[in-house]
Amino acid sequence: MRVPISLRGLLASAETIVYIEDLSEKKGLMQAINPIAKLIAIAAMIISALFITSIQYLLTICLIPIIFALASRISLKQLLTRTAFIPLLMATVSIPILFLTTGTPIWTTNIGSMNLAITTEGVINFSVFISRIWFCVATLSLLILSTGFDKTLKLLATLKTPPLIIQLFSLTYRYFFVSIHEAQSILIAKEARTYINKKTINFQTLKNLGTLLSSLFIRTYERSERVYLAMKARGFDINNNTALSTIPPLHVKDVAFIASIIIIFTYIPLL
Repeated sequence: MRVPISLRGLLASAETIVYIEDLSEKKGLMQAINPIAKLIAIAAMIISALFITSIQYLLTICLIPIIFALASRISLKQLLTRTAFIPLLMATVSIPILFLTTGTPIWTTNIGSMNLAITTEGVINFSVFISRIWFCVATLSLLILSTGFDKTLKLLATLKTPPLIIQLFSLTYRYFFVSIHEAQSILIAKEARTYINKKTINFQTLKNLGTLLSSLFIRTYERSERVYLAMKARGFDINNNTALSTIPPLHVKDVAFIASIIIIFTYIPLL
């Protein structure tokens, strides 16, 4: 996926990141595992990662989502694109850890009467925190990417999730693409009336984006009213429209996958 250089490129990139059905249809390791087995295994991985304090072991287990992605025919670019934002955001928020952790200083500076020092222990704690965040986000992203949206809804239904939440997720996901296409139509119409031969995002482009978003909000609201009335006219009832087929039972390969994950995350830290 190329870096977006225009609003249309930005919208197209957002659509590409959110759309996951093409990845879940590939034949790979994670796609062949029962969604319930994947959920149990990934839950065990995340819970184990929360109690790991060794940066060496954390960096080692961070290779597991990468290996699983390659075995599932999910490119590393797609995985890293979907897992970069939250760790970067948390890295920005957790910068004070570098200065507030006592220990051996490796870099010092003076700001007025304040003495700031980055310590070795601070760097280790910072690295542990960010590695743990990335691992959790990567494993959850791998679950969604390899399962697909429809099967994820079936998984939620199997776990007795309230129908209202399932319908909310379903409508939000499906109408996200409708909103993107509506925004692209508005942008094309605007460019046809005010053509500017620029392909970079600048202040005026961002100002135009604000105008586009306000117009998009009004048009989306009006369309949602029309869609809801049309659904009601066809007998739609939110309490009776979550009859999703259940997830098939676990097989030997699913149980073996769960057991292998539990064994790995139980015994490797003891080595």
